[in-house]
Amino acid sequence: MNQPLVSIAIVTYNQVEFIGECIESCLAQGYQNFEIVIADDGSKDGTIDVLKSFYSRFPGKITVCLSAENAGITENHNRALRGCRGKYISWLGGDDLMLPDKISAQVALMEEDPECAICYHDLEVFDTSTGRRYSNFNAGLKIDGDIRAVIRYGTFNGASSTMVRRDSVPPGGFDESLKTASDWLFWIETLSSGGTIRYIDRPLGRYRRHQGNSTRQSKRVTPGELDHLRTCQILIARYPHYFCDIIYSYGGKLFELRKKLPYARAVFASFLLRPSARAVAALTLYSASLGKLKV
Repeated sequence: MNQPLVSIAIVTYNQVEFIGECIESCLAQGYQNFEIVIADDGSKDGTIDVLKSFYSRFPGKITVCLSAENAGITENHNRALRGCRGKYISWLGGDDLMLPDKISAQVALMEEDPECAICYHDLEVFDTSTGRRYSNFNAGLKIDGDIRAVIRYGTFNGASSTMVRRDSVPPGGFDESLKTASDWLFWIETLSSGGTIRYIDRPLGRYRRHQGNSTRQSKRVTPGELDHLRTCQILIARYPHYFCDIIYSYGGKLFELRKKLPYARAVFASFLLRPSARAVAALTLYSASLGKLKV
């Protein structure tokens, strides 16, 4: 069979507990023509020893890209990207898992639809300590669309579910001015020259919840959340013709961060930018309770 080469790009940092299982899930794919490119961001916990072991066992299949120091999430993604040779790139966190028919299902869709620049699927979200399944990642948004959909609704595609067409990837890769959360801008710019994002409505991977997740909740505005706000500013400068969609998304992000920002101003601003009944209710309850209720 004439199978196009797929690069599985794994990004990892201090994930010695999980990286072996992650790589094994890639090697168990029914699809045969793939390479695994692993970028490690200066791990200190034994992850590199695991990577070297897999490389020695599968030298023609696995490439390991190491960093002498911890440079950050975005730079590590670019390190992986530079090592990829495939027609398609499948992104994977070093703590997440593929199910056996993931690659074959996504390649089939993208080969059938040459307009598809990004393909994503649902993910099973599970707790690493108990194995308990929480929910599906895309229980809410399930979107097929174009660049406007990704601008308007943000990162509705789980990163570890996403496959991209390599010739659609922006020449500069991930924007390194966004140190932590550069994936949203990367997906947008992958669609900037045309093409669509397509969804497969079944779980083809597993997303692990644990204490070390970079998306872990914090009571303060995180670097990743700040990067999402900065992304909106970058988008206004680069894509002013999508101004209304960018502002709609910006309002939604302010509303999501309302409890971490000056509450009344954040909710009021989000209502002006993205009017909603939720914002009206939030402001009403906050005012009626003299600032005691923040919903």
